[in-house]
Amino acid sequence: MKKIYIVLILVFGLFIISGCENKKEEEIQKQDEIKLADDEVELEGIKYKLDQDDSSYTIKYKVASNFRKSTMINAVNYFSEKINDNEYFVIRILHYDNKSIEYAINDSTESYDKKEEITIGDKTYTVVHFMNFANADVNIYYYKNKKEVYAYVFTGRDDLTRLVEIFLKSIQYE
Repeated sequence: MKKIYIVLILVFGLFIISGCENKKEEEIQKQDEIKLADDEVELEGIKYKLDQDDSSYTIKYKVASNFRKSTMINAVNYFSEKINDNEYFVIRILHYDNKSIEYAINDSTESYDKKEEITIGDKTYTVVHFMNFANADVNIYYYKNKKEVYAYVFTGRDDLTRLVEIFLKSIQYE
């Protein structure tokens, strides 16, 4: 009889411990979410608040004041703050007029390991993924608006999911 009580006590103790662990994890996750506003993301200990208006091509969107912008002939780039003299993520916007998404994919990638449809907000994007030469994740989100295709390239080693969602939800098309 003692053995049954001991086993029951041990099982009950394990349920209590695992229940407490789950609550602690949930509380930590909620605290992290409370710290950040809907337009904020924290990466590598740096907070980015996407509340600054910017535009390129025929779209408007929000960026963070601590992004560094660089405009090239075929792309607009937004770089993270530097850590040890290196950026750790970049957002790049490409624009294709009167082209298809397949054309844009073939133009912007040599190969990819994954292709899928993802809905963010009220828009559905064709997304391709590959690893670049620096072993960083590259996710390109393609969206067709009227006759224009936009490619939003997110490159980094960190999980950029929250940044992607905030940025893409902020885009306004003509």
